[in-house]
Amino acid sequence: MGQSQQDADLLQRVASGDQDALKQLYDSYARHLNSFVQNYLADPQEAADIVHEAMLDVWRTADRFKGRSTVKSWIFSIARNKAIDRNRKSARSVLGDVDTEIADDRPDPHKTLETFQDAERVRICIEGLNDIQKSAIHLAFYEEFSYSQIAEIENCPTGTIKTRIMAAKSALMRCLQRMD
Repeated sequence: MGQSQQDADLLQRVASGDQDALKQLYDSYARHLNSFVQNYLADPQEAADIVHEAMLDVWRTADRFKGRSTVKSWIFSIARNKAIDRNRKSARSVLGDVDTEIADDRPDPHKTLETFQDAERVRICIEGLNDIQKSAIHLAFYEEFSYSQIAEIENCPTGTIKTRIMAAKSALMRCLQRMD
C-alpha cells in the first residue's frame, strides 16, 4: 500500500474519532510541517504552534476531506493558511503572488542542488531567499511536491510556482557562485 493510500486510510480513521490515527499522521508529518511553516514565520515556537493548530484542524475537519488532493497536500495547505493568518494577525507582510508566467528552462531542482554538494553553502543561500521563494524551494526539494501540488498548497496558479522556483534557482545559483 502506497503512502497516499495509508494516509487516506488514517484520515478516514481520524474522521471516525480514532486518536491513534491522528497521532500516526502527526508523527508522520510534524517535522516536515514545522520546517515548511518556518518559511513563513521567523519564530520556531510560533511554527510549532501552527503545526499543532493545523493538526487540530485535521482532527476537527477530517470528515470534510473530499479526496481532490492527497492527504499530504491537504495537511500542508491547512498549515500554510494558518501561518499566513498568523502573519496577518501579527501585522507582518503577507506573501503576494507573482503574476508573470515564465517558462522554466533551467535544470530541474535536483540537478541544480546536486551541482553544489556543500549543504552548508546551500543552506546559507536558501536562508537569503525571500519567504515565497523559500517556501517553493522547500516544497519542491525537501517535500518533493510537484508544481501543481505546490500551487494547490500555495493557492496560486501553477505558472506562478514555476516563476517562483525559477527565480529562487537563479538566486541560489548567483549566491553559490559568489561563494566560490
